[in-house]
Amino acid sequence: MEESTVAVQIQDVPPSYIKLDKNEKFVYITSETNGVPHRIAAIISYPERRDLSNVNIEDGKSQRKSNELALLLHGSQSHKNAIYQASLAKSLVQSARWVLRIDFRGQGDSSDNYDPAIGRTLDQDLEDLNTVYQTILDRSLREQLYNTDTISLDVIVAHSRGSLAMFKFCLDLLSKAFPLPSHLINCAGRYDGRGLIERCTRLHPSWEKDGGFWANGARYGEYKDFWIPSSETCSIANVCVPEFSATPPTCSIMSCYGTCDHIVPVSAASQYAELFKGRHSLRFIENADHNYYGIEGDPNVLNLPIRRGRVNYSPLVVDLIMEYLKNT
Repeated sequence: MEESTVAVQIQDVPPSYIKLDKNEKFVYITSETNGVPHRIAAIISYPERRDLSNVNIEDGKSQRKSNELALLLHGSQSHKNAIYQASLAKSLVQSARWVLRIDFRGQGDSSDNYDPAIGRTLDQDLEDLNTVYQTILDRSLREQLYNTDTISLDVIVAHSRGSLAMFKFCLDLLSKAFPLPSHLINCAGRYDGRGLIERCTRLHPSWEKDGGFWANGARYGEYKDFWIPSSETCSIANVCVPEFSATPPTCSIMSCYGTCDHIVPVSAASQYAELFKGRHSLRFIENADHNYYGIEGDPNVLNLPIRRGRVNYSPLVVDLIMEYLKNT
């Protein structure tokens, strides 16, 4: 990514299909790639109160942690309000954190992919994350976006493909000697890329010959069909996940998987647990699929809400994440 100026554009009036809480704003974070300008759509949630539980007691003295930001990342063919993200943002601001949930390029309300023939590659996701990180590094951007001069990235919560981007991004921060988040939360992330190739071949037998396949996802408030080039799929499938073990031990890691995940094999959970042994918390949700919906015939023993005719386990995901953050 060439050197460019990152800017923040706060939208007084968001698109009509985006509903905001009173403590939220819809924003664009703008930058450019090789001279081509683009914008990353995001929702910033501001803490409603300062929570006294977010205070360290050291040597008999009360010392508040620095202002903390949680960054929420979506997966493939998804967007900033998908699955549990809006509900999680509500809980995180109640724990006195700022929350930023974004749309990667080519998804939701962000700009198109830099090169449609290549698609949404992992490298492009990393460019987007580095652009977002500038809002933490740059004082004027901090003041404009977060309404505070001091803020640190403390939590990243990522779903599916977003988990790969999260871990790669942290390795990038490490290489630049930038501070890393204290908490990394992997929600149903894939471990072995060969499984993705097998899945694509099963669902789209000619995808390699055709150079890609058609998929459906959220774009500007509507669900639309769009082309997924094979290069986009391969950029994820070829990730060397064992390299993530270089993430420093100061990063505490949680993984959350549904036991009936139909996209990522549940074995990924134990693989991540082994990779980060000694600093990893693993949570399973019985009867939940990849997007934390219940399977057919789910008895719903927890009396969770029903969405789209199925048990919605997202509230449980939020509870598990908040419990983990409270205890680490």
